[in-house]
Amino acid sequence: MNISKFFILVLLINPVAYAQQQADTGFQFNNPNPVYASVTGPRVCIDEGHHNFHTLDGRYLPFAQMVREDGYVVQAHQGLFTEQSLSVCEILVIANALHASNSNNWSYPHPSAFAAQEIQALILWVNAGGKLLLIADHAPFAGAAADLGAVSGLMMADIYAVHRRQGADVFMRNDNTLHDHAITRGRNTRESIQNVTSFTGQAAMMTGDWQALLSFSAEAFAYINPQQAYQQQTTQVQGFSVSGWFQAAAREWGNGRMVFLGEAAMCSAQTSGNGSPMGMNSPQAPQNAQFCLNLVRWLSEDL
Repeated sequence: MNISKFFILVLLINPVAYAQQQADTGFQFNNPNPVYASVTGPRVCIDEGHHNFHTLDGRYLPFAQMVREDGYVVQAHQGLFTEQSLSVCEILVIANALHASNSNNWSYPHPSAFAAQEIQALILWVNAGGKLLLIADHAPFAGAAADLGAVSGLMMADIYAVHRRQGADVFMRNDNTLHDHAITRGRNTRESIQNVTSFTGQAAMMTGDWQALLSFSAEAFAYINPQQAYQQQTTQVQGFSVSGWFQAAAREWGNGRMVFLGEAAMCSAQTSGNGSPMGMNSPQAPQNAQFCLNLVRWLSEDL
C-alpha cells in the first residue's frame, strides 16, 4: 500500500483523526505576477454558515492567503444564503458543507446542507452573474451537496473514490485525465498545468453544460466503506467502477460561472495528525496551487 494513501485511509476511517487535520500556516505560493494589486480585486466569500469542515480561518486559510496575495478581497460568509447576503459576494466558495445532523456523525444518511430557499437563492445569484466554487468531498460531504449539485447538472456519488489503485491519485494531461481548459492553460506556459493530485474524494457525472477538468482513469473505483478503498481484493464489495466519471469540472451558467471540485484538500495545505503534508504543500502535488489559483481567476473572468 502506498504510504501516503495509508495515512489518508487512517483519516477516512477515523473521524477523530480526520478532525486532527490542521492548516499548514507556513505554506507560501510563489506568485510573481498577481492579477490585481493588493485588495483591489473581486470579493471572495468563503462559506462558514453550514457546519463547514473547511473555513476561512481554519483548514482553508492557506487557500485564502494565496487568493489574497493575488489581489482578491477575501471574507467569510456567515449564516444562510439569501439574496441580500450574496449581493456582497462576487465569488462564493462553499467547501465541505454539512447538515447539522452529520457535523459529528458521518453515518448515513447525509441530508442536504442547504435549505430549498438557499438553493433557489444560489441559482438566481449565479444566473445573474455570481461565480460559485462548489467543493464537496467524499461522503458525507457529497451527500450534503447533492441537491445543490443536481440543480446545476451534477450527479454526485456519496462515496469514496480512488483514481489509481497504486500510488498517488494524480490526474495528468499526458493520459487525458487532466483536460484542456482555460483553467489548465493559465495565462502562459509557467501557469500551464500538467498534473493535479487529489487526496481521496468523490466522483460525479455531469450534463453537457459542464466542461471536464479532471476525469477518472480506467482503474478508478468507488466504495461505500472507506476501509475497502486501498485493500487488495479479488472481489469488490459495496463498490463500482467510476471510470470516466469526474472529480472537477467548470461551466458557464446564465451570466455566471461555476466550478466543481470533488475533493477539498487539493486546494488547501494541511498536515495530518502525524504531520504528513496533504494538499498544495505535498511534494506529490507540485502544481496544485497554480491550478487552484487559475480556477479562481477563471471564475473572475481573468482567464
